[in-house]
Amino acid sequence: MRKEEFFDSWSALHGGAKVSGIVRGWLTISFVIAKLLAALRISPNFMTLLGVLLAAGMALSPLSVLAIFLLVLSLIADGVDGSLAILTSKSSKWGSALDAVADRVSEAIWLYVAYCVGVSANAAIALWVVASTQEYARARVASLGHSVIDLVTPTERPVRASAVFIILIAAQIELSGINAVAYLLLVAQLFSLLLVMRNAYNALK
Repeated sequence: MRKEEFFDSWSALHGGAKVSGIVRGWLTISFVIAKLLAALRISPNFMTLLGVLLAAGMALSPLSVLAIFLLVLSLIADGVDGSLAILTSKSSKWGSALDAVADRVSEAIWLYVAYCVGVSANAAIALWVVASTQEYARARVASLGHSVIDLVTPTERPVRASAVFIILIAAQIELSGINAVAYLLLVAQLFSLLLVMRNAYNALK
């Protein structure tokens, strides 16, 4: 499968969403990784579960540098599973459901690790609740007959992971302001949730 064909397939599976900007950049990287994994005959569902296992590894040593590397690997594993499913023609409803559950579990672990390095419990819980509500809203709209909410918010999953990455780096070099980063992310996530809900309202009214 060529890259442009991959983009077209991804767009079709996401309700005709445009492949441009940051989305195109990530999909280009994901395409390259997925081609390698396909050649190794690794399944998409394996990558989904690997993402959760890598996140769980973070929780075993939240204060170590290893947690930072595991976060990056967890995001990559979870982000490439869909691309791998497209390339190997193994997209399925079960895989989609498994991916959605794995995303929520992984993100909960990321934020638990952020709590372990100094983020307040209130901030960590609020971040997970808002992110999960945003993703649930999208999934619910899809279940009502709209294949996707065609909107890229300021705090999509890679951005949320990047904020946790910054928090972990700051903790390692003993910088102050960890909670400030968490609360700034929370404000941005609340804005993103409002954008998704507005889109959902426009789609369903």
